[in-house]
Amino acid sequence: MDAHWFDLPREAKALVTCLRTLTGEGSLLSPAPATDEVATLLRIERGLHGADMSSLVRRHPIYRVRDDGTSLEPVMLEQTVDLAALERLFQVTIVGVPWMHARVTEVLDQRMLRHLLHEDASPRLPIAVKLHAGTVRNGTFAALLDELPAHWHARLAIELPYAEWLVAPDAVGEALRIGRLRQCLMVLDHVPLDRATELSLPKDVLLRLMPSLPNGPDGPATPLRAHDVPTAAALRHALRVLGAERCILTHCDSLAVVHSALDAGVRMLQGQAVADFAEMRAQVTSTATPEIPAGTPEDGTAEDEAVTAESETPSSGLSPWGRMLGWLHLTRGGADGRPDQGTRGDGPTRM
Repeated sequence: MDAHWFDLPREAKALVTCLRTLTGEGSLLSPAPATDEVATLLRIERGLHGADMSSLVRRHPIYRVRDDGTSLEPVMLEQTVDLAALERLFQVTIVGVPWMHARVTEVLDQRMLRHLLHEDASPRLPIAVKLHAGTVRNGTFAALLDELPAHWHARLAIELPYAEWLVAPDAVGEALRIGRLRQCLMVLDHVPLDRATELSLPKDVLLRLMPSLPNGPDGPATPLRAHDVPTAAALRHALRVLGAERCILTHCDSLAVVHSALDAGVRMLQGQAVADFAEMRAQVTSTATPEIPAGTPEDGTAEDEAVTAESETPSSGLSPWGRMLGWLHLTRGGADGRPDQGTRGDGPTRM
């Protein structure tokens, strides 16, 4: 359950000490996971094998700002597993135990992909799933993608942890390459806002920015607490350096954060406050728009509607990010909730 590599020219004595420890001449400095933790993991793994994930799966919308600059529309659904519900189900602590959290999320990677196979209807919006780089590099991932129905093609976004990019950039880079070849939209998850512009991040992936605030002038950054508002200057700087078209501001837990993000030029947001703001804007718009009786000269013709639809469609030939917006544009459905049939994602150009 544990492994350690020794560089013999420098760590020969440490290797000898370790060998003596393993043969009973000393105590382990870093004990392996307790037996009960291993047994609990096996119990969770058996419980999740072939189980219906519907009660544990949660879908959180990601919104994009419309051309009017104020109203929002959902463009993607992030699919996650409710770890708190999983903890209650198995009566175990997962989030607070790093070893257990890492192992359980590896199991959930496979179960999340398997869960997509049970989706009968074509997804109205693209689905984003959180995966480890090791899962994407595993041959099982390719086999699962091959099993997905055709209506899932071009509608899967893969979120890889930013923490893995820091400690194993080569592994994440390989996972990104595999995802691109499979024509999936690639995303780096939990990128801290205060460090995003200092890092050499891939240029062709979406970035899920996690706001953070420094503890002090020399203190480390801490995750954003509820109702904390990132400064507009920090947001504008990040958007200018990284590109507003590929940044998703997450953890928008208050309307103050939403307003600050909109003022700074953020184009895509996620959080409960964003959903509340989008619903509020939709209600205000619906009550403020007067109804025009049918048959009046103000009625638009079919030709006018076609021109309007064409003007709202993002250009797919100007730049890679314009083409990415074209990919997101296929999520804008009609009155029946189904995707527009006239707009398709251009698979080979997605990131």
